[in-house]
Amino acid sequence: TCSYFKHFTPGESSEIFEVTTQKEYSISAAAIAIFSVGFAIIGTVCVLLSFQKKRDYLLKPASMFYTFAG
Repeated sequence: TCSYFKHFTPGESSEIFEVTTQKEYSISAAAIAIFSVGFAIIGTVCVLLSFQKKRDYLLKPASMFYTFAG
């Protein structure tokens, strides 16, 4: 058999491909991604509000939110 598909065949070397992704890492990565999207949305709201009524003081918090999103 092909060595790539050995983890589908129950047999001699089925422990080659072990699942290395842990639940804690994936949960924390999802939380970081959600916070990042939230910061980007808040930054976009600040930019849109600053262009709407000429509030230039909202551009500094918008840049900080975009930096946090990165």
